[in-house]
Amino acid sequence: MLEPSPDALAAAEALSRRNKNRTAQVRRQFVARISVQSPTPMGEMLRGGRGGQVRLKTYLSMIWLAANPPHDVQYPARAWATLLDLPDPEGRGARRVNEAIGWLESHAFVGVEMQPGHPNRVTLLNELGDGRRYRVPGDAYNRAQSREADPEVLARHRYVRIPPTFWTNGWMATLSAAALAMYMVLLVEDSGSTKDELWFSPNEAQKRYAISDDTRSKGLNELRRAGVITVQRRPIASDVFDVMRFRNTYSFLPDALQSVARIPEKPSEELADF
Repeated sequence: MLEPSPDALAAAEALSRRNKNRTAQVRRQFVARISVQSPTPMGEMLRGGRGGQVRLKTYLSMIWLAANPPHDVQYPARAWATLLDLPDPEGRGARRVNEAIGWLESHAFVGVEMQPGHPNRVTLLNELGDGRRYRVPGDAYNRAQSREADPEVLARHRYVRIPPTFWTNGWMATLSAAALAMYMVLLVEDSGSTKDELWFSPNEAQKRYAISDDTRSKGLNELRRAGVITVQRRPIASDVFDVMRFRNTYSFLPDALQSVARIPEKPSEELADF
């Protein structure tokens, strides 16, 4: 089993108390494409293998912790490395976090202010990586709605919520980049949906989320093994004369994140047709 370390769980619990156990609000447009010509901010962040995973986890953790103005955090790199359960948090783990923060700054997701003798002050910028100042999406949406803004403006501030247990029970520390990406995709698919089960085709995954077949399959299989989602095979033939075809549908298990993350390293069986 892959499990979070006691140090990672203790760090998350301490931060959650400081954070008053609030959820993280993430704009849907961070995950889903605005247009088919543009990459998603999440997809851009994930490029580059293991470095992409640290970037995404660090950035989402900063969103969780910096909800209050001026939307900044000032923690040492070793603390972030401990929270994310990176190996050797005092050394190599801290370097990986610093590299991730440097990338986030160079791509306009955060601003960094040097503080001699103290950890750098990192200030959130808009999730689209456009350098605009950060505003909590729920507050921004409510203000736009009160001004009767047009639907395009409202769409920029629609968001999903990540519960604090995603950190305090070690899911952020333990899930792979592929599983985390698909968790975010399913959150977006589930937001505003009235369906009990979620479904999207491989073409739709690529069109809306710029997610490769490999990432989609690996991520969904890991979430299933971890007990975060269930997967059902559903027939899609309209009548008995049609060729029998099937599709996978997905449902969140509502209490899954209430338990400490435990993910089987080697699956006994994988569903190939995701």
